[in-house]
Amino acid sequence: MTLKPARLQWSENGDLESLDYGDVYFQRGAGFAESDYVFLRHSNLAARFNALGAESFHIGELGFGSGMNFLLSAALFLANAPQAAQLVYVSIEKHPIPPEMLAQIYAQWPQHADIGAQITAQYPPLIEGFHTLILAGGRIRLMLCFGDVADMLPQIDGDFDAWFLDGFSPAKNPDMWREDLFPAIAVRTKPQGTLATFSVAGHMRRALKMLGFEVRKVKGFGIKWSMTAAQKTGDACTAQRRRHIAVLGGGIAGCSAAYALARRGHRVTLIDRQKDVAQETSGNPVGIVYPKITIDPSRVGKLHAHGFCYTRMLCTALPLASWKPCGVTHIDKDAEDAERHRRQVEGNSLPPEYALYSAAGLHLPLAGYLCPPDFCAALSTHPLIKTVFVQTAAILEKDGASWRVLEADQSLLCLADNVVIALGNQSKDLPQTSWLPLQSLRGQISYIRPTATSAALEGVICHDGYICPPVNGIQYIGATFQKEPAAVPDLRIEDDAENVEKLAQHLPQLNIKTEDVIGARAGYRAATPDRLPIAGPAPDAPAVLAAFADLRYRAATDPRPLPLIDGLYISTGFGAHGMASAPLCGEVIAAMISREPLPVPRDLAAALAPARFLLRDLKRGKA
Repeated sequence: MTLKPARLQWSENGDLESLDYGDVYFQRGAGFAESDYVFLRHSNLAARFNALGAESFHIGELGFGSGMNFLLSAALFLANAPQAAQLVYVSIEKHPIPPEMLAQIYAQWPQHADIGAQITAQYPPLIEGFHTLILAGGRIRLMLCFGDVADMLPQIDGDFDAWFLDGFSPAKNPDMWREDLFPAIAVRTKPQGTLATFSVAGHMRRALKMLGFEVRKVKGFGIKWSMTAAQKTGDACTAQRRRHIAVLGGGIAGCSAAYALARRGHRVTLIDRQKDVAQETSGNPVGIVYPKITIDPSRVGKLHAHGFCYTRMLCTALPLASWKPCGVTHIDKDAEDAERHRRQVEGNSLPPEYALYSAAGLHLPLAGYLCPPDFCAALSTHPLIKTVFVQTAAILEKDGASWRVLEADQSLLCLADNVVIALGNQSKDLPQTSWLPLQSLRGQISYIRPTATSAALEGVICHDGYICPPVNGIQYIGATFQKEPAAVPDLRIEDDAENVEKLAQHLPQLNIKTEDVIGARAGYRAATPDRLPIAGPAPDAPAVLAAFADLRYRAATDPRPLPLIDGLYISTGFGAHGMASAPLCGEVIAAMISREPLPVPRDLAAALAPARFLLRDLKRGKA
């Protein structure tokens, strides 16, 4: 997760210079003109945007820099593309420009003030990984991949219509022009997809020709002799059509998936057995949003880093009034805690704006809390989402290319092209998903009357539980954990006593007692054995067990396609960290259905795949 931010300065003649590479980002007065000439015109973007229907156009870029190419592409897209079309722009940057410097740069470009302001408002912390920004009312998705191109490019899962190669010159930044990168670009380029770059390096041109591109050397910009424009051979892909998708479950997971799909132009029917969204476990009045940081690199740590940044961005993009980025502090309960917190920050080389360790403990400045029902309501009110309440989807039947979603009495709820199951613990109640290894965890939070001391809290404090700043005169503390089957949640006096006791043990100065409890709420979280949620296409369980039966006896050596149930997806198993992971998983599923580049690294998407449990059981001789 270690990143080295860009070091840059303005030269005397107004050029923006990189101190890391001894090269310029752009020349004063010529930057936009050169970017337009090299990348937009030689990718024929205006005509291609104009010819779009209701599909998305995907641009991949090596070298985000100041974002000049993106700003021009976004402006051209908004001016030329049909209202129903969308732009997905994925850019890799090893040395991202710090946000305060980026804001200074954008202040000089008033013609791009709107999109520039949206970028700086949603700009991610400078940590390695994939960061999604939602711009122009959802019509544009900018994905910034912070890290070395050799690490980031293989992790991008998607096909692109156009590539911009805009690293610093090959002589000054050879890593951006290595020969082994071109096959990774080629395999991610659609037939008839284009590539443009100011470089005419011979090894690049030869590699592209061998990889199926028609390569042309054309006149360069200004005094530059030449540049490269290329196009991949083959028949153009069929445009993806917009779909009707049924999402089962109106909690955080379901509403997140529904919103991500609707934002892409799909029609969504959101079905829930309750009278409104967020009526069950997602209905707590507060939800803490913070990343779970692991000492050593792990899939859990990678998910939380990506998921936290995505939720934080989404709260800004909506915008969500109840989102309070007040900071979250994990106090040191003992010496072991202190050592772990210190190692979490130092071992990951995290920037102080993301995580820091002090005498108070592990502090996460960008974290905070929100109201989950408000969050779900904001997501589900998208005009392309139709809500169906007080109805239970009990049966799923495939009818040709469509899915029939039925109640237990066989009455039809809807016909859909795809179905997303986001029912928490009830996700395994359907025949297609009865094998899911979900674990039910009961939890209860307590509502308390603030004391004179606790009322002064300005941030969230976590110990064995947590306490939030007052919200409308009430504070919330929690939460208990009990492994037990999901049921109608009852309220237990002993759970309130446990919440207060833990708080009194670690924060006695708050002077909170059991008589300060004025209410409570309980629910059943759905968790998984490996602490990672389930997000992705539903496997055909019997077919998987048959096709991979040899895993009982030996490790697989040959790649085999995984048998999947066409058009069926699952999003569940978020445990106590739904706010930091469920919104991103909804985005992952929406990108899969829309055949867009995934918003997470390829290896993380594989780690979330529902079929992993079936394959794991085979390897362990349990299936």
